[in-house]
Amino acid sequence: MYVKRKEPWGIVHIGVLLISVILLITAFGLIMGGTSLRGIQEIMTDEDGFIMSNTRRLQVSSYGVVVEDMDFDIDPLAWRWFETKGGFLRFKVTSESNDPGKEIFLGVARVQDAYNYIEPIEFHEIVDMDLGWEEFDTGTTQPQFILHQGDAPSAPPTVHSFWIVQGSDSGTQTLTWEPEAGNYYWVMMNADGSAGVDADVRIGVEIPFFGGLGNILLTAGIVVGAFGVLMLYFTIRRN
Repeated sequence: MYVKRKEPWGIVHIGVLLISVILLITAFGLIMGGTSLRGIQEIMTDEDGFIMSNTRRLQVSSYGVVVEDMDFDIDPLAWRWFETKGGFLRFKVTSESNDPGKEIFLGVARVQDAYNYIEPIEFHEIVDMDLGWEEFDTGTTQPQFILHQGDAPSAPPTVHSFWIVQGSDSGTQTLTWEPEAGNYYWVMMNADGSAGVDADVRIGVEIPFFGGLGNILLTAGIVVGAFGVLMLYFTIRRN
């Protein structure tokens, strides 16, 4: 009876073995990343698919609360890719006036369009706000503002047409916005342009390609893991 003698481990065998281990480690990372993204999407999002913050009270004595210089600089090729995956980002803001006698105005406008209206106004700029995502964090830190000295607005915000999205209500309202490349203001004022703004606000973000990216990572992890297992199996079996 002839018994084939086992071949000694050579450099090639050891190299293939190391590559197999690297592939398996990579596959594990990809699968964990994909699973995490899918889990975040399913656990942390609301019924509309937005990851929502806790409620924050924005109360200022000036004529408005402004977020300045929201700059979205997106490469055209990347933008087209995002569009194929359902879009880049979408934001949702819900507000509820704490003064039933005043309507709260929410609006987003390009800086070049609204500069001459916003900058002369006395307003509070948000420089830091601990949102505290609703599902996991209390986010108790109070918003931090910088006061921009100025005058009363030349007219109520509702009369202008430069707003990309806008809304006003004395109760609860929701505003959604999908940004394009550019520089923007986010503004909260009283609809009549008066001083003293007081409202509860929640902010949400939707990343349309979140779930798709999770699926891509999962699929890639399974494929890479399969190659790693096959290489490891045939290397050991052949030897």
